[in-house]
Amino acid sequence: MRVQKKIKSASHFATNDKIFSMVEPLLKNEIRILDFGAGNGHMSQRIGDKIAEMGFEPGECIYPCEIVPEIFEYEKVACRKIDTDSKIPFEDNSFDVVYAIEVLEHTLRPYDLIKEAYRVLKPNGLFILSVPNLSHLNSRFSMLVSGFGTLYPPPSKKEANAGRICGHIMPLTYPYFHYGFSIAGFEAVAFSADKRKRSCLFWSVLLWPWLKLFAAICARNLKKYDESVWKENGELVYKMNSIDVLTSRSCIVSGKKLNA
Repeated sequence: MRVQKKIKSASHFATNDKIFSMVEPLLKNEIRILDFGAGNGHMSQRIGDKIAEMGFEPGECIYPCEIVPEIFEYEKVACRKIDTDSKIPFEDNSFDVVYAIEVLEHTLRPYDLIKEAYRVLKPNGLFILSVPNLSHLNSRFSMLVSGFGTLYPPPSKKEANAGRICGHIMPLTYPYFHYGFSIAGFEAVAFSADKRKRSCLFWSVLLWPWLKLFAAICARNLKKYDESVWKENGELVYKMNSIDVLTSRSCIVSGKKLNA
């Protein structure tokens, strides 16, 4: 029996490791997982191999979809074609887990995609997304001096560049993803870190008193602007200057669909 070679990933290994660690404890017979924007199939293969080790059939558990399904390499499952409209071509309450790895920074309607993920998840289902973290300190310094955050260069309008770094057209930070998850109906929304950038860690420690001060000033100004908005977002103000957000290479956001 031919063994398929390991499929290389276009995403950072640390991001893949983190997301796999979030999905692995949930694996069981008849679980249904949507790999949205599956690329060449690295994560589908990784999860599929684990499912096969457990004695289950990957083709009955993993459902990848991709704008260009021809690039999908994992042979044990079929990849469905999707369009650029953020629509997920499955029925309501279809999946236990949906993940989108390095996808939403390429889409014109990320909030629509988050709502679609909520729609197709079963009650108690989990949605995970990852994008380059625009809020780590190196990216903040880059924004200050160049106007462009790390991994968010001037965008290209050419369709051929849509999948490249210059195709990163939606530079959202964690509070805006938190907003998108919340209005879609997700609960237990959380930020997770993957690879901590050493230079960011150094600057975080060096600038820690100033970062705490600026967070306090931001909090004061927000309370002065609107007390109700502060109550809604106060936790996020301090989260933005947490070690996780300041140092993580990626912004990994997860949320649960707790209600039917």
